[in-house]
This record gives sequence, structure tokens and C-alpha cells, in this order.
Amino acid sequence: MIRRGTVRRYFTIAALSAAALGLAACGSPGEAAAEEAVQIGYFPLVHTATAVNAEENGLFAAEGLEVELVQTQGGAAAIPALISGNVDLTYANYTSALLAVQQGLPVRFISGNDVGAADHGIYVAKDSGITRVEDLAGKTFAVNNLQNIGTVAIYSLLEDAGLDTAAVDLIEMPYPDMQAALERGAVDAIWQVEPFQASAAAAGFVKISNLFTGPVEGMPVAGWITTEKFLQENPEAVEGFRKAIAASAEELQDNRARLAELVPTFTKVSAEVVEQIEMPRFQGQLDGDQLQKTADLMHKYKIIDAALDVRPLLAD
Repeated sequence: MIRRGTVRRYFTIAALSAAALGLAACGSPGEAAAEEAVQIGYFPLVHTATAVNAEENGLFAAEGLEVELVQTQGGAAAIPALISGNVDLTYANYTSALLAVQQGLPVRFISGNDVGAADHGIYVAKDSGITRVEDLAGKTFAVNNLQNIGTVAIYSLLEDAGLDTAAVDLIEMPYPDMQAALERGAVDAIWQVEPFQASAAAAGFVKISNLFTGPVEGMPVAGWITTEKFLQENPEAVEGFRKAIAASAEELQDNRARLAELVPTFTKVSAEVVEQIEMPRFQGQLDGDQLQKTADLMHKYKIIDAALDVRPLLAD
């Protein structure tokens, strides 16, 4: 059964930082017995509506799961929360998760969630003179993390346009700061994901391209991970979770009305904004081939320093 009304909001995970990663060898995720609620970490985004919808619509309960949703900080901060045992499963971007594996952490991939689509865009000022990816040569481009999927995607687009990856100077900054930086000319272009993309468009900035197009069209952006220990000790819970997320993703795909109803209940994004955003492309099934492509590109662009075979990392 689902434990209703137990959504906790954690905003202190970043304090674990790199020190938490050192717990990998002796960490205790998965210690919860099967009869206890499964702790599911999620960052409050439009994209993580899959987990909240699965709880509210009884999809977890249908799989015999009692769950507790735990809000975490996003990006790489989700990994320490998992490794330290604060959560049993968590939503995380794939590049951070693959980087953690390359660093020796026992991360395992259990379910997809969302893939790159029109909800990720490259934005510039209206009078910038930049109208296509080729025009980014010699410019600065803001990504939320230099070791993230945005770096992989923009490098791939640059090469597809016949440019060297060094043609653009990447600047790291949080999504909420990017529009102001673009406005004052601190950067020439920014990567915006919903709901920031809708805000950028409303502010008069111009979208010159989707970020995930051409050679990286449909690239998986983020999904659900756990530890090797939890996967081994709780295979039925993991399988039930996968089925529930897949069902939730199917319910939410192209269902703007449901997202407009649901997203304001767990984020600061209003229903009015949800009505304007580019819809995410939800995909509950984990595509191993596409994940391998991500790992290969991470190696190519030196985000990881050795080739990585993702097959042993996937839940059966």
C-alpha cells in the first residue's frame, strides 16, 4: 500500500557533497526491509510528475508497493542521497549517474523517465545575430553543469555542424540564473529546459534549435537509479517500481491537463506555466542502446576517462 501524505521535502542533500561519495564502500542503502516503505528520491520538476502521478493514481499500490516520496536536490546531488542511504531509489540525470559508476560507486539503472525533445532548447538574445548552431563559434554557452548531458549534446551538435568542440566556451551556471546572464550579455547563448524555456520565450529570447536534435535526437536525459545492494535484495520492489513508472509515463504523455493539475502541487510551477511549456517526452522503458551511446559520448568528450560498458549496470 502507498503511505499517503508522506511527501517530505529535503533541501540539505548538497551538504553531503563529495564526502558522501566516500561512503560507497560501506554505505547502507537497501537496509530497509521489504515490508517498509520504499524511499523514492525525486527533484521537483515537471519531468518527475511520473513518480507523483504513480503515487496519487495508485500505480505503486497496484504493484504492491508502499512508498514514500522524498524531495531531493537535483543534478549530481541526487547521487550522494542514494549512496548515503537517504533514499532507496532516485531520479537522476544519466551523465551524473554514469560518472558516479566510473568513479566506482555501486549505481544501477532501473527505469527510464524522459528523453530529450522540444522541452530543451538553445536560446539567444533577439538581436544577437545568432540564428543557427554554426553561429555559436567563438561564443559563450551556459550549461547547468560542465559534466552533464548538456555538454554532451552541445558538443555533438557543434561537431555535426562542422565545428570543433573548442569553438564554444562553456560556462557553468544554475538554470534560474541563465536568463539574467543572457540579458546582461554575460553569455551569448543558454540551455533552457522547461519550465525555464517557457519563461525565456516569454521574455523575448529566441530559440535557435532544440538541444536534443540531429545526432542526439531522442537521447535519454534522466531516469531512475538505485544501488547494487538494493537491487539485489529487493528485486520484486524494483520490478514493481519499473512497471508503475512505465504506466505513469504512458498516462502523462501528451496529457497537458493532468500535468497542469499535478505539477503545481509539488513544484513552484503554476498551472498557467504548464499550459505554455513544450511537453516533455516521457519514456518509462530504459533504452540500453541509447544509454550506451551516452556513455560513449561522455568518453569521447573526456567527461569520463575510460570506456564504460553499461550492460552490467542495467536491471534485468
